[in-house]
Amino acid sequence: MRNSFIDVEFTDVYIELSKPVLHQFIKRMMGQHYSLYWRYDAKTIYLMVELDESVHELPFLRNTDFLTLSASSLHIYDEVLASALEKLIQHQKGTGIVKRSTEGPLYITSYQSGDIESMIEIDGSEKVMMNKNGSMIQYKDDGKALEPKTIFNMMNLEIDYVLMELHEALIESNDYLVDTHKKKLEKLLSRREQVEQLL
Repeated sequence: MRNSFIDVEFTDVYIELSKPVLHQFIKRMMGQHYSLYWRYDAKTIYLMVELDESVHELPFLRNTDFLTLSASSLHIYDEVLASALEKLIQHQKGTGIVKRSTEGPLYITSYQSGDIESMIEIDGSEKVMMNKNGSMIQYKDDGKALEPKTIFNMMNLEIDYVLMELHEALIESNDYLVDTHKKKLEKLLSRREQVEQLL
């Protein structure tokens, strides 16, 4: 059953899909009673996923042997489709950040090469941050919103982690990951400056 309170945002998502994998994904969605069709423009192919009144556009870049699902921001208001996309990130070694808004807590999961690199759960009283090594940092307060100091500390942790990943990417001479981590770092530093104004 569809959940009307679901809002899943995929940020900086990048998944390379072979044609057989994409075919399996389409077949699975059609088996769930979705209508799927393609829309083209000069550079991008859009897979339109439709159910009832809801239509989602998944942007793909053309390659010879595979298609790349690439989007800086993608909002999905359907649990089945959101879960299917998250599984694609995991199984196809994709990257991206998945923010899940429900009636309860907000969940933010960051994927790198299909692995969970960090997971944050935010609700009214407790904030939990966990990275892929299993270490966990917990924040508790009674208010509904995160305190600026807490956000600032969490962002420092995330910046440190991205710097470590950038260092690894530089050592491996992986230009794509270097570029990805630099962009992520720029966004984080910009947000941290905004939060710093509130301290």
